Order: sequence, then C-alpha cells, then structure tokens
Amino acid sequence: MKKDLVLGGLVLLSLWLISGIQAVKRFQDVRFHGKQSNDQGHHSQIRGWSPDRNTWDEQLYPAWKAGDARWENCWRGGKVEALLTSDSPALIGSNITFAVTLRFPRCQKENDDGDIVYDRKCRNDSFSYQDQYVYNWTKWVDDCNEGNCTFINKFPDGRPFPPHPDWRRRNFVYIFQTLDQFYSLTGRSSAVLSINTTNITAGTQMMEVSVYRRDHRRHYPVAKASAMYIVTEQIPLYVNISQKNDRNSSDKIFIKDSPITFDVKLHDPSHYLAKAAVSFNWTFGDGSGSFVSNNPLSSHTYTLLGNFSLNLTVKAAIPGPCKPVTPTTFIPTTYTSSTTTAPVTSNSTGNSTDLPFTETAFVTTEGSNVTTAPTTETTTHIQTTPAAGCFIDRYGYYKANIRIVGNVKATIAMVSCIKTLPMKD
Repeated sequence: MKKDLVLGGLVLLSLWLISGIQAVKRFQDVRFHGKQSNDQGHHSQIRGWSPDRNTWDEQLYPAWKAGDARWENCWRGGKVEALLTSDSPALIGSNITFAVTLRFPRCQKENDDGDIVYDRKCRNDSFSYQDQYVYNWTKWVDDCNEGNCTFINKFPDGRPFPPHPDWRRRNFVYIFQTLDQFYSLTGRSSAVLSINTTNITAGTQMMEVSVYRRDHRRHYPVAKASAMYIVTEQIPLYVNISQKNDRNSSDKIFIKDSPITFDVKLHDPSHYLAKAAVSFNWTFGDGSGSFVSNNPLSSHTYTLLGNFSLNLTVKAAIPGPCKPVTPTTFIPTTYTSSTTTAPVTSNSTGNSTDLPFTETAFVTTEGSNVTTAPTTETTTHIQTTPAAGCFIDRYGYYKANIRIVGNVKATIAMVSCIKTLPMKD
C-alpha cells in the first residue's frame, strides 16, 4: 500500500513538473508564422545571437498570435505597420542588412524627442486634436536617470537594455528571429540590423521581427513583419548590355560590326569582395575564344550574323585564413640519400598553397641501397591568420542569348530621325 502511495505521489509530482515545464513560454513559441519547414535541423550559431529555446517573459512582453482581437486596439488611432526589407541576396561570408520601418496611422508621426505626436499639418476635418501626443514617453523620464527608472528596462529573456546615449528616445523594442535564434535591440521608429552569413546555410530563409512599444510596467506589441532572404554560394551579379545608337537593348538584338559593351555589376553591398582579386572570363559564342580580364567593363564586336550564346564566369579570390595542416606521422625508415619537401595545405575551396617551413620539416629520401639510420618525427607550424596565397574562391555565372543582325535596325532608327525638309520651288 505504501509502495502504491509513493508511486502515485511520484507520478503526480512528475505530471506537475511536466506541466510546469510546458507552461514556460520560449522564444520559439512566439513566432508569428510558427516553425518553418526550411528551418528544420541544426543551425550554426550566428555571432551575437541566442537560441530560441531561451525563456520568454510573457508578463512583461505579451505574445499575441495572428488573428488575435487585441491587435485591433493595440495602438491609439489605428494600426501600425512594420515594413521589413533586406539587401538580399548575400554571398556566404558577407554581411546582410535588415531594415525595419514603422508606418504610423494617418496624421501621426515621430518628433525629435522620439514621442509620437499628431501632425497638425495633416488636414482631417472629422477628427479634432484634443491632445498633441499620441504617446508621450518624454514625460515618463523627466525625473528618471539611466539605470534608475520606474519602468522596466529589460528584454524578454531578462537581459537589461544596453546603455545608449540616445536611450530616452528609444521607445520601441525590436526582436528579430531566424534559424531558431533571436536578437533584441531598442530603437526609434526604425531599426537596422546586420548579420554575418558565414554560419548560415545557403538557401532561402525567413526573418521575423516583433515590435513592442515601451510602457510603465509592461511592453505592448504593436506590429509584426516577416521577409524572405537568400544566402548563396554564388556571387550575385547582373550584366548591362548596350550598343551605341541602340534604343532598345532589352530586346537582345544588336548590329553586326559595331562594338557591344558588357558592364558587369556585382551585388556586394557589404563590400565583402573589396579586397578580393576578381576576374571576368567571357566566351561570346562566335568562335573567338575566351576573354579574361579583371575589368568588369568589356566590349566585343561580332562580325557574323546569327544567334549567339554568351557565357560569363566571375571568379573572386578572397583573402582568408589558411587551414591548419594535420601533422603526419612517418614510420621510421632509412635511405641512402635525402631530398626535402615542403608540406602542402589546402584551403576551404580545394586550392593548394605551398607554405614555408617555420621551425622543422619532414624529411624523406629515396635510394636503391637501404641502410640503418635514425629518423626523427617532427611537425610544422602552419599560420592560421590571413596570409598571402591563402584564399577562398567564389564564383558567379551569367548566360544570355543575343541576336546579331545587319544594319537594317540602324537604318530604321536613322529613318525615324529624319525630318521632312521643305521642297524647293
């Protein structure tokens, strides 16, 4: 009987503990769109971000799902929209930047103090301005010094707001979530966040942002937004093709025996490729061979009529750390003569780079007569900091079909420009 009571008590205790654990809200539970299919699996940690398994303080930050009726009355005078954009696509290793801008209801704006006020220049005869302010946060902090405020200054995971010289005007909290991780910051009616893509898997991902307005005892949700972004292993680029006197280059029809200009634009907003050695390898499809240059601007003249396929390969050799070499253990052997060979290391792209010896080297010898001699096992210290000759290679590709015609197109263009002259008597 006692055993049954003990077992029953343990079962009840376990159920109570389990229910308590389940009651704890975590960042992964407050995602607006739920768990995305492309988020399945393990993701490497983004520098400075935290796992979304961390607990979420719902008392301080109420979490509302889509369709909740409370969204209708969470802001005075209407609804706030959050516009989330990015400079995607981003090459792996570069930075991608996200920008959030809040769009307030008609006749509302943010003033220099960070308060939300009614815009008196906005004419709305059906509405009378009883108060200048929609939300006046300035009055809350008139007698409040940083770190000694009557309202709570912490994020949903309990971390305190970071000190900032403009802290009095930062009255919105932005919580970004992607790849099972989150990042929080304070700001005004807009916020910008950049992340490095080195540890992000190539493909299409989703970024979500939740925006809260600060209040005395808790912070209230005002808007949510999401946007897809792309991380790619190939260099994003586009090519502008033009020809003199060509009024419609988009039709991909050009004139024979007239130079065509090809202007390659790399999409690199974070300047990740600024120190890279970039080459452009063109084949124009007319049997003229390949043309390699380090200039993104090039030209080519077709001397034949017909349809041609363009192919461009862009290669960027980005300076990077050399991969350390795993020391190799040699079985003691003896030889009659010796030659010294330097160890070879390969970087992440498979390109081999000969590195100099630092202290010691492996010695191997060859010969027809074998004699007994001692052999010493040694290791080589390899640099792991960026050094000359160690690169990460990235590639970008472009293909297009163009048509080369005679001077008919040019003649038509010239005829359209001829003005009618008066006839002489």
